[in-house]
Amino acid sequence: MRTFLLTTALLLSSAASAQVKFTFGTANNETLSFGKADCSNPVTVTWTRTIQPCDRLTLWITTTGSCQGAAADTSKGDVALDEISLSTFQAATQGTFNLDRSRLPFVTSDGGAACGSLNEEKTFSLCGATKQTDNFYGCNSTVVNATAARITYDGKPPSAPTLSATSGMDGAASITVNAPSDATRGVVRILLNGEEFRKVEWSLGKGALLVENLENDVTYEADATVFDAAGNESERSSPVQVIPTKTYGFMEHYGDSGGQEVGCGAVGGGVAGGAMLAVLGFWLFSRRNRSWLEQ
Repeated sequence: MRTFLLTTALLLSSAASAQVKFTFGTANNETLSFGKADCSNPVTVTWTRTIQPCDRLTLWITTTGSCQGAAADTSKGDVALDEISLSTFQAATQGTFNLDRSRLPFVTSDGGAACGSLNEEKTFSLCGATKQTDNFYGCNSTVVNATAARITYDGKPPSAPTLSATSGMDGAASITVNAPSDATRGVVRILLNGEEFRKVEWSLGKGALLVENLENDVTYEADATVFDAAGNESERSSPVQVIPTKTYGFMEHYGDSGGQEVGCGAVGGGVAGGAMLAVLGFWLFSRRNRSWLEQ
């Protein structure tokens, strides 16, 4: 009885641990998300097994979300891929193959739309099936299905961002990118007379961008585009104007207000002393604002 229970436990344990799984790219992610720009680029798929196979590994792509069965069901729109031969599958516990993304089963009843032409999201499953050796060294007739790997085509670009800018800074401008929730990065352009003057990279979680080395009293424009995780680029934002303005030092402000440098003892409780202190307060306030914006 104990021998029978032990044998049964071993069989159940073997079945429970039996699996074949797929990962994508060098990062070995179990899901793949890509956009229009990658449609022509094949992706490397790594298969890993923990079973002792006795049959080839058949591969297919489906849109149904179900990876049951021994092979592709073309009546449901599945696309069969090149199989992994038994000799290759038995020789190693891990291997790779290239997946041509153009073979993904996009709907063509809408006039031939395919990868790169759809502005929407489509999800596919990479499936696999094989058979394994049982504990009596025979080939078990039960099909072992690989763990389905999800492939998502995201052809929908994010919405255009909006910009807000702070002028009045000395040779610089502070620009804030207000991006949609699916944006992960972006590019801000500085334009001068309608021509691109500079580009600044923006990334998710980054605060206001401080763009320096601009010319004072010159009108610039700024606009931006953002990208989502699949690499889709948004439309360009509406432009905003920025005009850098020289920030004078304290004595320049004091001189412009008609003051004179006549020594420390000259500052008393009179009108001149009050004017000087007022200019000092204004200057400190403007510098404090500049310092805060640069953070």
